[in-house]
Amino acid sequence: MNQDKEVKEYKLENKNETTEKIISEIMNELDPEQRNAVLNSFGKSVVIAGPGSGKTRVITYKIAYLLGNGVKPSEILLVTFTRAAAREMIERAQKVAKRELTGMLAGTFHHVCNVLLRRYGSSIGLKPNFTILDEDDSIDLMKLVRSRFVTSKQMSKALPTPNELYSLYSFMNNTLQTPYEVIVKRAKRWVNVIDVIENIYKEYAIEKEKQNVLDYDDLLLKMLILLEEKPGVREHISSQFKWILVDEFQDTNILQLKIVQLLSQVHNNLFVVADDAQSIYSFRGARFENVREIMDGANVFKIQTNYRSTDKIVELVNSMIPRSSVPKKLRAVRYSSQKPVVVNTYDHFDEARFVAQRIIEHVNDGANYSDIAVIYRAHSHSLELQLELSKNNIPFKLLSGLRFTETAHAKDVIAFLKILENPYEVISWMRILKMLENVGDVKAEKIANEITSTEDPIGRFLSLNVKSANIDALKNVIYNSLGKGPSEQIRNFYEGFYQSILEHHYQDFRDREEDIERLIEMASFYSSTEEFLSELIISEAREAELDRNEDEGGKVTLTTVHQAKGLEWKIVFVIGVNPGDFPHFLALKDGSLDEEERLFYVAITRAKDMLYITHSVFSRSDYFRTGKIERDFVEDIPPYLVEYWRVR
Repeated sequence: MNQDKEVKEYKLENKNETTEKIISEIMNELDPEQRNAVLNSFGKSVVIAGPGSGKTRVITYKIAYLLGNGVKPSEILLVTFTRAAAREMIERAQKVAKRELTGMLAGTFHHVCNVLLRRYGSSIGLKPNFTILDEDDSIDLMKLVRSRFVTSKQMSKALPTPNELYSLYSFMNNTLQTPYEVIVKRAKRWVNVIDVIENIYKEYAIEKEKQNVLDYDDLLLKMLILLEEKPGVREHISSQFKWILVDEFQDTNILQLKIVQLLSQVHNNLFVVADDAQSIYSFRGARFENVREIMDGANVFKIQTNYRSTDKIVELVNSMIPRSSVPKKLRAVRYSSQKPVVVNTYDHFDEARFVAQRIIEHVNDGANYSDIAVIYRAHSHSLELQLELSKNNIPFKLLSGLRFTETAHAKDVIAFLKILENPYEVISWMRILKMLENVGDVKAEKIANEITSTEDPIGRFLSLNVKSANIDALKNVIYNSLGKGPSEQIRNFYEGFYQSILEHHYQDFRDREEDIERLIEMASFYSSTEEFLSELIISEAREAELDRNEDEGGKVTLTTVHQAKGLEWKIVFVIGVNPGDFPHFLALKDGSLDEEERLFYVAITRAKDMLYITHSVFSRSDYFRTGKIERDFVEDIPPYLVEYWRVR
């Protein structure tokens, strides 16, 4: 006897329907300029995105649109300047496209280059298990190399310090200049020892190669060398990425420009978002000119609707757009009767008292401390204000100080992981060896050089006969950590060797122990030590991110302009806007005011509802006292756009 069977229907995905849904959402969620940039950008395209104009939405919907049109996630490369930005864009794109982006390569330039060098670096002689030196490790290695050229105290004084040498070296690499070009431009006082400096740099490069390490800048340099010198590899990599999307293109340096151009060579589908008016990192090699250069032969789109600030603030911003930037005119969608306020104070103590009192008034009117930020040109400009806020019991946080990976205890743990992953790295060995009793700098260097010159550094160390009370404990944790995962390696190191050192050397050892416990927990999510180290170092080095979701307990933010970029607050005070302070006296001295204009532009565009710009009769800078006022941003402001207050 036949029985009726229940049959469920399974509907195959209709790609046309998916595309139509994505396009429908684009039409509904984006403004006309954003929509145009997403739907009509083909080949090489540049989106000039004004502050607060929704550039993240444009990149997000561009990714979703590509997916809806049949482009696979693995065929898209997304490059951002922070890991958080990449994660946010991917999460948003997944929601719009309603699919996972598994296989998509996304992250910072350094992350992308690290991944590609692990895959293809052997063609230029790189070993895939290379480790990465962070900035402090690089300086330590530079110090080690420098010592070989110091034959007397007089020679030591004549040479730059290890920090200075590394800073110049990094700038040299990020700008593709010679040591001579950099020193003539940035440090003429060392021209007489240029030959020695060049030899130090050559020896530093040899040491890195011998130890199988790359410093942070090498990730870009080696990637560029790979793409330029190996056309077959370049074509293979470039053919994989049908589309390359780059955020914050105004912050790229010459290496990053070249890398992007070479990676997009096969398909020529390059989508970059930029605002050259917000390019403020020339001190580390960024070129605002990259935007103009990438615009050559490109489709150019402008998104100019500002969703952040009130119309009165936007009017002021439009009047202060840097003269050298791509022309734009922002439009506001939020309205207010309150104009920005230019505040005249007697000195910086009065300025600090004004800011503190005004903060209290805003809080009494219903604002939260976390809604308020004070922005300045240099960190030293905040000292008076810090004292005044403390006197008034106003809670504040500084967007400065040591990041986690820069703390001594975190660096000790990382050094231990590094010698397990790459036992030829001298600097990490020296850091670990100096924890042994009766082992100082000289002895640590001697031991490190001895063991790393053998084919089996760890085996050689385990067989060493060194008079030290705690060397057996170190040998045991190294031996017991071989082949283990990063979490277990850290726990072995901490419990078997490092805990007693922490308790002996640091009064705040309990806080440091909690940090290490957190590190153990973090490491448990990684399957390999190499993966954990790469993620940890690349995400933290140079590129310090503010976790926008962290509850700071309601504090006023004190920040330099550089650290404020990308952030926003309801109420913003831009203080110390005096010639010599802001614009900075070095820019006034050199006549290089372009970047100071961009810095001021970035500062005033952080405000959503209320903007104060303060300046003083008496400035920190000699430029007021000598009368050499070449440029005064306050004087540049059209008077009808602001209110003027005088503090008395």
